[in-house]
Amino acid sequence: MFKVMRAVGWTGAGLLVGLGLALYIGWVAWPVQVTDITPELLDPVHRQEYTIMVADAYAVDGNLRAARRRLERVGGEAEEQWLIEVMVDAILAGRDEETVILPLVALARDLGVSYPAMTPYLPQLEENTGKGAAPDDVSE
Repeated sequence: MFKVMRAVGWTGAGLLVGLGLALYIGWVAWPVQVTDITPELLDPVHRQEYTIMVADAYAVDGNLRAARRRLERVGGEAEEQWLIEVMVDAILAGRDEETVILPLVALARDLGVSYPAMTPYLPQLEENTGKGAAPDDVSE
């Protein structure tokens, strides 16, 4: 009986020491260092939020070239299709019109994207901006 208890004790102590050593190595000695993360590596929910942030940035600075480049990083070859998908999801989810939907519609319009779901928002967009498509600003 004593030998069994001693074996269980040593096994438990070995497991605790191993766990402690593993935690030390993983968190202190050689922690994971993630670098050069690009938007296409994000999960779909965060990719959508990134796309909304691109539209917000475009609404502020009007730099269509920078917005297109940012969308290419998240949508790849199909950035227009990705923008449509995000815009339709935002409309169907009932996201805030002023802060989410209108910037997405403005960006899509200025990129030359046309989709039926945009139609109800275009008059309001024209009213808010007082103009058509924004000029393509070359500064970044």
